[in-house]
Amino acid sequence: MRVSRKILILICVLMISAMGYTHAIAGEIDDSATAWKRWKNIDAAIALRPLDGPGDIIEKAEIIDDRADELDGEKIRLNNEIDTHSKKLANLRNQREILRDLADIQMGGDRQTRQRLQDLAERIRGGENQLKRRRESVLALGKELARMKNLAAMYREKARLLRIKEGSAQ
Repeated sequence: MRVSRKILILICVLMISAMGYTHAIAGEIDDSATAWKRWKNIDAAIALRPLDGPGDIIEKAEIIDDRADELDGEKIRLNNEIDTHSKKLANLRNQREILRDLADIQMGGDRQTRQRLQDLAERIRGGENQLKRRRESVLALGKELARMKNLAAMYREKARLLRIKEGSAQ
């Protein structure tokens, strides 16, 4: 009975390893989580100037709307990455449990099993850190998105007030 359970656990470990989850998180560069922060700054393009008329202000509001749309798309992409990495992390945790069971069956495990457990623990820590950075980036992105939307609304209101002012001056 003990041998058959050991063989079953070994088969499970091999199947999980063959699925590619052992290196799926650890080997990735976490550059994509903050890529949006390196986009070209639009502050100069959207800065209001004293001689800007309602049309100029609306044009700047449209630039802001375009950036907000890009940020919204980036937020969706990052949330999809978070879902994917959460699933990979769950699979790594399952693999760790299987290896722990194998080590228990082997009365502490052999050197290779202990090394695999240690490597897996490092991969899980790395995956958790990446997930944390992605979540933090989504929060920052959400704040920037809200700022852009508020700024566009303020610009539209300013343009509306300028149109009213120009209409009453005539």
